[in-house]
Amino acid sequence: MEAAKALLTDLGWAPGPDGILERDGERFSILLRTFPDRPELPLIAAVLQNSWREIGIELEISVANYSEIPAGHQDGTLHVALYARNYGLTPDPIGTVFQDFGVGGGDWGAMGWENAEVAQALGSIAATGDAKARTEDIAKVARVLHEELPLIPIVWYQHTVSIASGLKGVIIDPLQRSYNLSKVSWDE
Repeated sequence: MEAAKALLTDLGWAPGPDGILERDGERFSILLRTFPDRPELPLIAAVLQNSWREIGIELEISVANYSEIPAGHQDGTLHVALYARNYGLTPDPIGTVFQDFGVGGGDWGAMGWENAEVAQALGSIAATGDAKARTEDIAKVARVLHEELPLIPIVWYQHTVSIASGLKGVIIDPLQRSYNLSKVSWDE
């Protein structure tokens, strides 16, 4: 927190009467858009709101239809968004990563961020299915995304499942909407 406060002070922001930062008569107030489809998102948004307030940023929260995020991305009104993005739903997430971080970005990717090195590497990755040929470019993309943080991961998890060999009807929902327990039975 102190490092963030120092950076903002260096940029000319100073606390106003209510503790919210001001600069040249402008309040540091931004809107975070999220949606209720994932019940954890509004709760995480509230935590972020409190954390950002501690460094002097007023964070208003809009919990609305998920389409508000790509709409704001497209028309340039999006300040910040909180959403769930799963790059692990498919065996090869290159299509989603290419859309999010390629030239021009996508509806859900980094807004206003482009990196020629990443764009070139993504093009190379998308052009081949040879895992060995893709390794260096995948590492390059991961390194740049980690260094430049065009998106900031807030929380993440790994969905791990263990199934007894005598069970049948086990269905794993990667979005954890249903555990499908009514379909599970012992194999006879």
